[in-house]
Amino acid sequence: MKALGCAVLVACSTSPPPVAPASKPAPPPVVDEHARRDQIVAKHRVLEEEQQDAFAASCGDPIGAHPRCQPSCYAKAVPDPRAGKRLGGAVEITHVACGGPGAYAIVDDADRATLVLRAARTIPPAHKKGTWQADVESALALPPLGTLRVTGSWRDVVEPTTKEHLRCVTVSQFVRALHHPLDDCGGDGAIACEATGNAAVHGLDVVHYRLAEARALQAAGKTPECQQAALEAIAVAHGLPRWRQYVTLNVAKWVPHAGYRTRFDGILDEDALFARAASLGGEAEVVHAACGGAAGVKTTAAQEQSFHTCW
Repeated sequence: MKALGCAVLVACSTSPPPVAPASKPAPPPVVDEHARRDQIVAKHRVLEEEQQDAFAASCGDPIGAHPRCQPSCYAKAVPDPRAGKRLGGAVEITHVACGGPGAYAIVDDADRATLVLRAARTIPPAHKKGTWQADVESALALPPLGTLRVTGSWRDVVEPTTKEHLRCVTVSQFVRALHHPLDDCGGDGAIACEATGNAAVHGLDVVHYRLAEARALQAAGKTPECQQAALEAIAVAHGLPRWRQYVTLNVAKWVPHAGYRTRFDGILDEDALFARAASLGGEAEVVHAACGGAAGVKTTAAQEQSFHTCW
């Protein structure tokens, strides 16, 4: 019993082991702010040089002379079939107008077989207000075109390039005298178009085409190709306004026009052209994400400026 009591006593009187002192945290690494700033500046300079190279890139060949096949091949618009023709006196120049209530656009490429140039004995009066013809004429009343009249009836058309289904009608532009032969845009030179090598129109046409292609690929379940097509639409939509700013401020080569005849979106003024590009670019971002692409996808300067370089 004495031994047991002693053992208990010894156990109860044993002190706990000493606690090791807490180690001091390591001092933070010394940051060389000058070196860090130099790295940031160098990185920014590289990006700036990439942008400048992309902006300044050009091609000895006409814009769009080299089809870009990503994923399908886009070929530049060809000249109006009436280019080089001229008639004396008053003339009628037919066009193709497509769309729906409140949103009509002249898209001659949709049905080129109907385009004619002929003598005009008289200019028909405008249609009565409240008729669908009057609505079309009012929506298409663009200063560069002068007098427009609806001279046909509605028909269904499949756009040959994008395969979009359109509802179209023939409208006629009446001109009292042609002072020059029709140019590649089917006009008198006041309006720019892709066929004459206008890079801004070419860029918007590429954006529209790639977006239509991406949607078709999405419907077919071809997600990698859908992402690829949508990405180019996004890139060019981003690049167009940056390029315009560069050619305007840096090299003074921006040439304004009274109108821009696009392949799929009608005849637009300058502001409307760039607003349309931004709108289509936003739609392409939605399609890109729907096809599994990353949200807020980044594009390179080369991708953004590809529309005015050799593809």
